[in-house]
Amino acid sequence: MSDSDFGNLRAVLPHPTEASRPFWEACQRGELLLGRCDACDHVFYYPRRHCPACGAPEPGWIRSSGRGRIFSFTHVAVSFHGAGWESQLPYTVILVDLEEGPRMLSRLVGGGREAVKSGDAVEVVFPEVEGQRLPFFRRAG
Repeated sequence: MSDSDFGNLRAVLPHPTEASRPFWEACQRGELLLGRCDACDHVFYYPRRHCPACGAPEPGWIRSSGRGRIFSFTHVAVSFHGAGWESQLPYTVILVDLEEGPRMLSRLVGGGREAVKSGDAVEVVFPEVEGQRLPFFRRAG
């Protein structure tokens, strides 16, 4: 799938921190990284400087399969970012249970949005928005 398959996407762009920089650099390469604690093996999302399970500093990274299932979703029909975002409406925000365990908040792109339901299989894609590749999801299969 190319970026042109996603239309003219807009998004609130990230401001990487020291802790999140490896995550966003991986997105630029088309990879989804998850935090993994070297001390207790806990896998987590979002990037942070300490393990949320045991508090160990400087957790490592694992590459995610990018596959998961929709836990929950909502269709957004009101622009919260002004008139410049009205071309995005409606869009679908999803909570994805990734195969590796963490739950991730993202956006559903591609076809079939109107028929989405909890439990649907999804896979990560990385459309480019203003020079930054973002981890969004599309329905799998």
